[in-house]
Amino acid sequence: MKAKLFIAEDQPNFRKGLLKLAGKRSAEWVVAGEAANGRAALSSMEQCVPDLLLTDIRMPHMDGLELAEEVKTRGWGTKIVIITGFKDFAYAQSALKFGVLDFITKPCVEADILNMLDRTYVRLIEENQSGRLMAEWKRQHEDSQLRSAIMGMSCNNGEVQALLGRMNECELYFLSIPTYISAEKHYSAQDMPLLQFALGNIVREHLHKWYGGGFRLFSLSSSEWALLANRTDSRPEMPSSWLQTLTDSIQHYLKLELACCGQGRCRTAEDLRQAYERYCSGPGREVVGKGSTAYEFLLNQTVLYEKEKEIVSWLMSGDNSRLNKELLDQVVRISSMPPQSAKIEALLLAAALLRLVQVQFPIWRMAARSIEWGSVYKCETSEEIAAWLQVYIHEFLRSHNSWLAGKIDNPVKQAIQFIEEKYMNECGLAEVAAHVHLNPSYFSNLFKKETGESVTGYIQNLRVQKAKILLKSTDMKIFEIAQAIGFNDSNYFTHMFNRIAGLSPKEYRKRTAEPQQGVTDGP
Repeated sequence: MKAKLFIAEDQPNFRKGLLKLAGKRSAEWVVAGEAANGRAALSSMEQCVPDLLLTDIRMPHMDGLELAEEVKTRGWGTKIVIITGFKDFAYAQSALKFGVLDFITKPCVEADILNMLDRTYVRLIEENQSGRLMAEWKRQHEDSQLRSAIMGMSCNNGEVQALLGRMNECELYFLSIPTYISAEKHYSAQDMPLLQFALGNIVREHLHKWYGGGFRLFSLSSSEWALLANRTDSRPEMPSSWLQTLTDSIQHYLKLELACCGQGRCRTAEDLRQAYERYCSGPGREVVGKGSTAYEFLLNQTVLYEKEKEIVSWLMSGDNSRLNKELLDQVVRISSMPPQSAKIEALLLAAALLRLVQVQFPIWRMAARSIEWGSVYKCETSEEIAAWLQVYIHEFLRSHNSWLAGKIDNPVKQAIQFIEEKYMNECGLAEVAAHVHLNPSYFSNLFKKETGESVTGYIQNLRVQKAKILLKSTDMKIFEIAQAIGFNDSNYFTHMFNRIAGLSPKEYRKRTAEPQQGVTDGP
């Protein structure tokens, strides 16, 4: 994920410097625009709303506070960081009511800007992950409301009306599998949950190509699905016989017959209910699902997310032997299940492993793999299913062990060693995470879990401790000590030292000096 940054600064040279610094974080940030005053910034941001606005507080035409207020009024959700001089600080605090995330005081140094970009990026990643989960829960709730409306059960009519209103030309279709008896495949009722998962994936893949996001597909039972499609979102490449294309795909991959029944336009919950009544009373519908059981859709995203979190907890324990044991225990557990349950559990764990690798370890070769769900149907016993799963687990463990092999110790300890060697130079979350080859968001959480503090906080504390040694044992001037430990600005160093140590560098030197030493300090 690349986040969008907008820079509003009236001083050309300073703005140029900010742009250059943003370039050092090009893996995480892309500059969406720049402006020399608030009015021009607002106009540009209307064309491309950024994730972060970095703005000076004093600008012509519209200052930073007015700009922050306008951003909040528009409800964009843009993070805002204000650059201000010390004399502006009390004035700038009033910007908190406009949702300002942070302040950077002038004069500032490179580390201030880079650390702010790192912190903000991590926050955006965390919010994005949380937002995806919330969006999935919301979609499941909305599907439940639509399902209830279709089947004539209690629902929120207003919410259903609003959902249908988002589709200008909402058309309803019912998809069904008349029978799971196949001359080429020997499916049983126990296979239906897994078949439903497979069928949903195949149909959604086609619909995404033809409708983008302008459709909803959800199950009514193990044999039936409802499809709501917005005809205004259909794309030119969509074939005129698209229902036949779906039918052919299901026949090709699953060797099953798919029946499709269109019910026309639906604008209200009552339209949905009446359409379902017509469908149920239509010829041939009474044989659909005959002799089968309605299964809950087990492999949903919430369950998958929980399984992924469980694997992450084993990773973050820092105990590689535990990770191996937990995953292999899963194989043993699944091998003792009934075949139908074993298939669901095996597919769930394999999907969670692949998604975790693709998000957190994209450089691993395994990240390019996909679930070969079709091959699990060939497994007739739980032992065969467990063997199928072991292929994914062994590849995951082999990749993880190979990744660890090149490291002196665990990622956090290696990061601490890197920080202790590089603290006097450019050293922030992005540099440290890159050194241990981890996603910044994942590494930030891992580091805080193990050390109890953030990466930035650890670096600043280390620098202050190094400064204390120099203050006690040398007669270096304050600005020389600041430069020696990684601060380009002595005022910022004094500010950080005071915040962490509770007194200024000069006061610390005086308190720790030997009585006979008459140290004369520089500016």
